[in-house]
Amino acid sequence: MQDILLFLSHHSLLTMGIIVVFILLLITEFLRAKQGSFRLTPSQAAQLINHQNAVVIDLRPLDAYRSGHIIDAISIPARDIQANTKKLEKFKNKPLLLVCPTGIESQKVAAALLKQGYTVYILAGGIRAWNEADMPLIKE
Repeated sequence: MQDILLFLSHHSLLTMGIIVVFILLLITEFLRAKQGSFRLTPSQAAQLINHQNAVVIDLRPLDAYRSGHIIDAISIPARDIQANTKKLEKFKNKPLLLVCPTGIESQKVAAALLKQGYTVYILAGGIRAWNEADMPLIKE
């Protein structure tokens, strides 16, 4: 133990670097855990839809929506939601499941909706993860 204290006292710059890296690691893990609480796997999303009557909002463009979407999903492109959230007001008392191609765009929209008091979940990995999990898609 004395050797460690001696080393730390003789290498103060290195010690400060280790402390900074440790603090940044803690902050990163805290933020990741905070985001992860609203991210759902495809099977968790299916349970949310079936047991809590979640409303699925597909944020992809209309042509992508028509090529394959989750059953009963509502197509509202992300740009439309960010410009006007009035389309979602009738769903304020239900959980919303946001779906985009990869799950990245959903995070931005979810952050805005959470601030407005909505209960929002994100499909982790987006429609691609849903498709890879062999979950059903409706094609128009």
